[in-house]
Amino acid sequence: MAKNIMSMDPGEEETERLRLEYITFMKGVVSAPLNFPGTAYWKALKSRASILGVIERKMEDRLEKMSREKSSVEEDDLLGWALKQSNLSKEQILDLLLSLLFAGHETSSMALALAIFFLEGCPKAVQELREEHLLIARRQRLRGASKLSWEDYKEMVFTQCVINETLRLGNVVRFLHRKVIRDVHYNGYDIPRGWKILPVLAAVHLDSSLYEDPSRFNPWRWKLQSNNAPSSFMPYGGGPRLCAGSELAKLEMAIFLHHLVLNFRWELAEPDQAFVYPFVDFPKGLPIRVQRVADDQGHRSVLTESTRG
Repeated sequence: MAKNIMSMDPGEEETERLRLEYITFMKGVVSAPLNFPGTAYWKALKSRASILGVIERKMEDRLEKMSREKSSVEEDDLLGWALKQSNLSKEQILDLLLSLLFAGHETSSMALALAIFFLEGCPKAVQELREEHLLIARRQRLRGASKLSWEDYKEMVFTQCVINETLRLGNVVRFLHRKVIRDVHYNGYDIPRGWKILPVLAAVHLDSSLYEDPSRFNPWRWKLQSNNAPSSFMPYGGGPRLCAGSELAKLEMAIFLHHLVLNFRWELAEPDQAFVYPFVDFPKGLPIRVQRVADDQGHRSVLTESTRG
């Protein structure tokens, strides 16, 4: 994400420092707001300031280069686009890029890791997923196409069931921060204007009155339209503040799953289990053993290797 947002190359010293500051920042996001030295919240505020400092320096360097060379700002990353194409203020650009570092990395990468984890424990789902994508691949070959099309994506019906179930059970975003803009009376409680509230999405997604056997990975439940009600499924929030990248995130997951199930089989290299504080993560990094498999025409060889999710 740092590469796409600010053209920072992975592995470089500055990028690694930014990554470490980001981890500290994230650990304080859900901590008690105790702002004194040594607390997670205090460390998070310091890391946030450091991250914004990096973004600000990148912005100033880009503007200086534009002024010196009398040319347009580079547009091969989001920072370049924001400086040239948007009407955002400096402060707005800083907050935008900081938000996207989280929204574009932490949520999507963890959702993919959770999909790998849940599917590994549900061979029947993997088989149905593979059959769906084999059919898509065959149609792709018949029309002489080398890349997936939008029509292919719309055919990924069971894939969307898997994605929805991963988001419901995984709860990458467990709650939201909101501020009450007017007095609200809800379920016997008065919530005054100006109060801060934290809607806990995970409580809805794991509610047994809404989902049968809610702790079980069951993508077939999504073949029932009743589960799609906005009030019972909101992995990307809802209303006017619905995540702007929700559809892109699901598209990315679908493309990843397409290539995963067509080309590989996998299993956990050692037991691992996601935990949820301060954010969803796997203690061991979800190590898996991967085996490359033959396609439906037998054109692929078998290769065993190891990777980390």
